[in-house]
Amino acid sequence: MGSSSTTKQHIWQSFSRLMRTTPFEKITVEMIIRESRVSKSTFYRHFRDKYDVLNYHSMEIAEHLIGPKICRDWKEFLENMFIAISQNLTYYRKAFRSSGQNSHSGFLFAYSFSIVENRYLVSTKSEVLSIHDRYVISHYCHGCVGILQDWLNEPDILTPQQMADIFYEAMPDYLKDTWPEA
Repeated sequence: MGSSSTTKQHIWQSFSRLMRTTPFEKITVEMIIRESRVSKSTFYRHFRDKYDVLNYHSMEIAEHLIGPKICRDWKEFLENMFIAISQNLTYYRKAFRSSGQNSHSGFLFAYSFSIVENRYLVSTKSEVLSIHDRYVISHYCHGCVGILQDWLNEPDILTPQQMADIFYEAMPDYLKDTWPEA
């Protein structure tokens, strides 16, 4: 099938097709394997379980925007994230219906926390967060995930740009300057 990223993308696209017609809780790894026409070993070489596939797309969007330094600052990053999410509304609405230990909202909190933490540590040349910073970042990321979930239920009320503005305004001022220079 090609490179590892191509295979992962193919499996995710197959999963995404399943999500259009099947509730997440009813999707099984076997269904994903059948839909993607990959072997069980190929699936498990790339993903741990169906939750890992569910979260893959969100991580890919963020890594694309962070990795090659496409965005100049947090505001641009947030705007691009909301645009990408708005282009996949049905998928994200269904993704947020997953619950339990591996829920998409739990993943988004942990992943967004790691992004903000990493940017903060790099910009301050620190090795660990203070307890204060850990709580501030945690508070911000929990709030963002909750508001994102609310917005997904009524995305026509505010545009992706307006949502990015709200998320940026809610970010503590001392975190706004933690985007690394290009």
